[in-house]
Amino acid sequence: MSEMFVWPEEISVSLDGERNLLEAASDAGIAMAHLCGGRGKCSTCRVRILEGSESLSDRTPTERAMAAKLDFPDEIRLACQTRVHGSVQLWRLVLDDIDLEMASQLGGGHYAGPVGREVEAAVMFVDVAGFTTMSEHLPPYDIVHILNRFFDRSGAVVESHHGRIDNYMGDGFLALFGIDGDPNRELDAVKAGLDIVEAASSMSRYLDRIYGHPFRVRVGICVGDVVFGLMGAESSARETVIGDVVNTASRLEAANKTTGTSMLVTETIRARTSTAVEYGQRFDLDLPGKDGHVVAHEVLRIADTAAMP
Repeated sequence: MSEMFVWPEEISVSLDGERNLLEAASDAGIAMAHLCGGRGKCSTCRVRILEGSESLSDRTPTERAMAAKLDFPDEIRLACQTRVHGSVQLWRLVLDDIDLEMASQLGGGHYAGPVGREVEAAVMFVDVAGFTTMSEHLPPYDIVHILNRFFDRSGAVVESHHGRIDNYMGDGFLALFGIDGDPNRELDAVKAGLDIVEAASSMSRYLDRIYGHPFRVRVGICVGDVVFGLMGAESSARETVIGDVVNTASRLEAANKTTGTSMLVTETIRARTSTAVEYGQRFDLDLPGKDGHVVAHEVLRIADTAAMP
């Protein structure tokens, strides 16, 4: 009978039938991280093959793509993508107590199985313009009142357009559209952004009358693949989103400062909403942390002739 010998635990696992390395380890109670659920979307189940590479299947297309991206040598394999049909020795690359706790299949914690899923979503960043100046001139409790008033209205707007507030960050927030498969994610995000800008304009009249300060916001929207799932320490983990799309939306929001606009979206957003939305200026932006130029478009309004889904 074939066996899988796992280091550094020095555990021998009998193999009956052809399974992948992750399945064999999990069935034997050996902790092995696989945060994407064993779909080859991450590299957390990587192992080093010490002996028996001839007993393993060839790399799948999914594994080849990950190996190329992370420059894996031949002996590093993704356990979830590697099937074994003979004896093999491997070194498990979950080595410290923290990794062991997060990867454990026996404790029933948040990290025991897949903790994230890859989805296409529209990501919107909203931030209050000139907030530092406002904070320097108004009492802290007044600032809290102003922000909560704005967040209350914005939250209602986002929900009315089938989105959700993912996180509040000081005077701004991150909202998501399409996490649950909304086919109109791009248009819903743009509509929400316009309504939030209008809500800020209404608040500006209110605050100018009471405090003598304007109130404006900046909005950035991007769409693409993100990972949505549990993040944080197990006792306080919460669902949130990460990915390059999030970074791009944040950079677009900040870019409004230099473009003199209130709301910027990516070329993909514009292309998917061009029949329903009127756009203004086009910008080729050199965004911090992004290679090359990012094409962005100023959002003006919903088109009068737009068919409103």
